[in-house]
Amino acid sequence: MDNERRSMPICFTTAQIKLLEEYAKKNGMITSSQAIEHVILSLDKNRIYS
Repeated sequence: MDNERRSMPICFTTAQIKLLEEYAKKNGMITSSQAIEHVILSLDKNRIYS
């Protein structure tokens, strides 16, 4: 993902952060930021959002 496109801060609840951390760990990622990037890229790839 291009660094120029990663400039919007996003907020999560404590429970959501825990889910992201678990997702990252299960998928061999080091940080929750990697999990967020993976999810966003997957959404973009599948064109789920408009």
